[in-house]
Amino acid sequence: MEKEIKLNFDAWKPSIKERSRNRMKLQVKLNKEEAQAFKNFMEMVKPPEVPEDDFLKGIFKIGIETMEEKLMLALKEHAEKNDIDLDQAVKDVDAEAEAEAETLEESDEVQAD
Repeated sequence: MEKEIKLNFDAWKPSIKERSRNRMKLQVKLNKEEAQAFKNFMEMVKPPEVPEDDFLKGIFKIGIETMEEKLMLALKEHAEKNDIDLDQAVKDVDAEAEAEAETLEESDEVQAD
């Protein structure tokens, strides 16, 4: 018997909560049908020897990596279409950030005096 996997991502209500010590809590609440669909998904694809928390970490990591790849591809396409030298643009951004950091340090030193 084939199990149905139907997740309605549009209905999800994820929450992000900032915690103390620069921590963060990410939470996704699933309704009854979505919870069952996710359980079905895990039963079908999760190797039995992999704990559920490690499986979830893997899904999250793969999602982040996939998003990063898509962003880099879009950035490269944009640079090619607009004749932008990405290496130089990165150097320019780094130089601007460094100059801003120096300005902030100088401002902190003046306030400390």
